[in-house]
Formats: sequence, structure tokens, C-alpha cells
Amino acid sequence: MDKKKLLLIDGSSVAFRAFFALYQQLDRFKNDNGLHTNAIYGFHLMLNHLLERVQPSHILVAFDAGKTTFRTEMYADYKGGRAKTPDEFREQFPFIRELLDHLGIRHYELAQYEADDIIGTLGRLAEKESFDVTIVSGDKDLIQLTDEHTVVEISKKGVAEFEAFTPEYLMEKMGITPAQFIDLKALMGDKSDNIPGVTKIGEKTGIKLLLEHGSLEGIYENIDGMKASKMKENLVNDKEQAFLSKTLATIDTKAPIEIGLDDLVYSGPNVENLGKFYDEMGFKQLKQALNASQANQSETLNFTMVDKVTEDMLSADSIFHFELFGENYHTDDLVGFAWSCGDKLYATDKLELLQDPILKDFLEKTPLKVYDFKKAKVLLNRFGLDLQAPAFDSRLAKYLLSTVENNEISTIASLYGQTYLVDDETFYGKGVKKAIPERETFLEHLARKVAVLVETEPVLLEKLSENGQLDLLYDMEQPLAFVLAKMEIAGIKVKKETLLEMQAENELVIEKLTQEIYELAGEEFNINSPKQLGELLFEKLGLPIEYTKKPRQVIQQQWMC
Repeated sequence: MDKKKLLLIDGSSVAFRAFFALYQQLDRFKNDNGLHTNAIYGFHLMLNHLLERVQPSHILVAFDAGKTTFRTEMYADYKGGRAKTPDEFREQFPFIRELLDHLGIRHYELAQYEADDIIGTLGRLAEKESFDVTIVSGDKDLIQLTDEHTVVEISKKGVAEFEAFTPEYLMEKMGITPAQFIDLKALMGDKSDNIPGVTKIGEKTGIKLLLEHGSLEGIYENIDGMKASKMKENLVNDKEQAFLSKTLATIDTKAPIEIGLDDLVYSGPNVENLGKFYDEMGFKQLKQALNASQANQSETLNFTMVDKVTEDMLSADSIFHFELFGENYHTDDLVGFAWSCGDKLYATDKLELLQDPILKDFLEKTPLKVYDFKKAKVLLNRFGLDLQAPAFDSRLAKYLLSTVENNEISTIASLYGQTYLVDDETFYGKGVKKAIPERETFLEHLARKVAVLVETEPVLLEKLSENGQLDLLYDMEQPLAFVLAKMEIAGIKVKKETLLEMQAENELVIEKLTQEIYELAGEEFNINSPKQLGELLFEKLGLPIEYTKKPRQVIQQQWMC
């Protein structure tokens, strides 16, 4: 029996992240009725990525029901002072819910409770039923729910990059347990949720206190033994506030929800209704991908597994893909490669063929059509091959057309092609379960990648031409990739001892400046966090702000001098 997997998504948080991930392209994402669609589109891309990667048997998207909750009854200023939700985002919310309906994904909200509480309650119920649970949010509050059976993924960048928190990773990253994560928030407070915390206690001091005393309760049990200090004074004065903050920060895992795990079974989308929704939103490429996946998902690909290369297998129009088992093309293993010739597809895992005179001569003398030329040139240099500048790089072409999504071949397939292709994480697995399948399945996957590259080349070229970007590809990006690859191969000579000396000197300077900043600020905070820095500069120190249409604060010029 397949393992039961529950995927729980903090819908409000993830949709908000999706909106701002594509905010710079706000005007591009409008349908024929003038509706902004960037949050809908970004949210959908996140869902697609998660569905392919997690492969859930059950799924729920939880939303906040409103501003009034049991927490605001406890503390009226909870989440007070938040900026007004942009109208361009607000108008998209009903359509995000409609999208979920068409995808066959249950969504739910509960009066007086937050999405976090729904997620926490269902997550704990699922654990008791032996589910593996994945929680996804843009809000770190949910990290407190991670345990042996639950991983919490926090969106980091764009619509497909997440940081996965397990108890082990949390300990490695911050040195605390999930329970202590709640206590840390009780001590630090949270400006975004308007949780007060204890005056002038930041992350560094909070973690130090928790490591010494174990918990918030432990801190106050031992407070009489602490040396007299401003910190002790603040802890004593803000004791009631600290425990209130802990209550506010603690997710309710026993919320009175009216749905159960059986209501969350995922069986896939209503393809007909989803297609109509794509038409309404103007998502032409998603509609094309939907049609392609339905037509080709079960098709077997015709290709040849190669043990020997002959001249009739190669032509000037051949498109190559070199498969790396890992992310680092300087060190990770090349595990196979595939290419096209006319209407035929070839794939092999026989790396010794790279030394075959016929293939080696072709690769070194022919400007290649290839996916990710820079990677290919550096990678093949390890096998003694010296590639010429490329004729066409599919990865660079996709990158020029859109930086919203990742640049995997599976993404190119879904956006511009008709051939069905699973993403690499789904195909190979991840973590300790990552593995290359049996030979024929593996080589078919490589051949299918090349089929996508063959199919999408004219589409990519047409769209680049429409955008006036062909010269940018041929005269700038591809020549630059060639130069960068040569630079990476050549490397630079460095004197290790000098670098270590510079590192030590810089660390001393950084530590000195950090302490000076803390003294000027009157508290410790994460200097590398734009959010925390902004709160300090604009809220505490009261520096004047110039607001722009972009979602950010701008320090007036006089403060930059």
C-alpha cells in the first residue's frame, strides 16, 4: 500500500508570496477583463511544483477567515498596524479559490481561527493516522509544527524555492527545538504579527537564554539567580507580556474544525473546467500544457539506446542534452546523454562513447544546439572535449523569455511544448531516496528531454523574435556563456594563506561594527534582514520614508550620505 501523504498549504501566506514574487510583472499579468492575475498564476505554479514533488494522497489549502480571531480577543492589537492589502491582490482571491475547485483541491477556513490553527490541527490528526505530513507556508510561525513525521517548508524565493525545516535542520540552523521556537518568539516578539515579546531581546539573546534555561518557564524559574542587568529588569517587567506572547504565538492543534482527513483525498483536476478557467484568465501556455499532458501522459516514446555511434546518427541540427546527477557540474557525475538526428532520438549511459572518434570529432567541430551550454562545455572539458560556441541554447532562450519559473526542461515542456515530462525531483526522488532507475526507464527520460528540446526550439525562437530578443540571445547571452565557461575551466590562482588572513581581519571588523550597530540600535537584531532593519530604521528610529508604487520603503537621500 502506498504511503499516505498529506500536503497542507497556508493559502493566504503562499498567495501573498506569489503576488509579490511576480509584482514586477504586474501589468503583464492581466486577462481580457482587466483582472490582475499574477497571484493566481504564481500560486498555480507553486501548486504544480508541490504536487509533482510531494505526490500527496491528501491535500488542503487553509485560509484565514478574517481579522477577528480568538487571539484578537486576548490581545486587541494582535496583527495591528499591518499595511492595507493591495487592491490588485485582493481582487484575485476569489479566483484563487475557484482555481482550487477546478484542481480538485479542498480549501477551508474557520471563523475565529487562523489558517495556522487549521493546519496544526489537521497535521496532528494525520500523524496519528500514520501520514507523512508536508506543511507549506511563507510564514515561519509554522516551523513549530515540525517533528518526526512533519516537514515544514517555507517559501524563500520566486515560486519554486523552499527551505525545508525538520527538527534536525532547525537544531542545525538555530540550535533550538520546535518547542523552543515558540519560546523564542515569546521573547523576541514579532513585529509582523504585533506580538510584543520582551523589550530589547532579539534572536541572539533569546536563543542564548533558551540554551541556558531550556524554556520560557525555565527562564523565569531561574530569574532570581541572574545577575542584575537591564536584560533581567526587562524580563521581570515584561513577564506577563512574555507569557501572553507565547500564547499568541502558539498554534492551536485542537481547533474545532468540521472537516476530516477523508475529506482531503486528492484525485486530480476537472480537466474540462480547468481548461475553461485557463481561457478566462488568459493562461494560454498552461492551457497548452494541460492539453499536452492529457494527450501524451501515457505515450511510450520511440528512441534508440546507443552502445555504438555511427555517422548517420549525427547532423548539424542535432540537439544534445547531458544529464548531471547533482547540481555542481564541476564535480558531480555525468550519468548519460541524449541527442536527436532528424526525427530520431538517441540516448546512452556509455560515457566512453565521448571518446569515440566519430562523436568526439562531431562535438568539437560542430556548433551545438544544446540545453545549458555553459554546463555542457565545463562538464565535457573533464572528458577532454573542447566545445565551440553554441548554435542554440534552449535554457538561455527560456530564461530570456521568462524569469518567473525555474528553467528545467520539464518547465520548458509545460510552457512551450506538447510532450509530457516529469520534473527531475519527481523522477529521481530526493534526499536519501534519490536514485537512478533501471536503464531503459532512465534513458527514456533523457530521450524525452531531447524530444522536448526539439519540439520547443521553433516555439522559443518565434517568441524571442516577437519580443525582439534574438539579437540578445545570439550576440550577448550565448557568446557570454562561452566566455564564462572558458573562465570557469581556466579558474584563477589564489594564495590561500593571504585569503585566510583577510578573512580573519574582516571577521574582526565585522564583529566590531556589529556590536557598534547593536549599541546604537539599543537591541540585537538580524542585520542581514531587510525586514528587521526596516522596522528598526523606520518604526523605532523614525527615519522619514518615501513610498513608491513598488512594495518597498526608500530612505530619503539625506540619510544615505
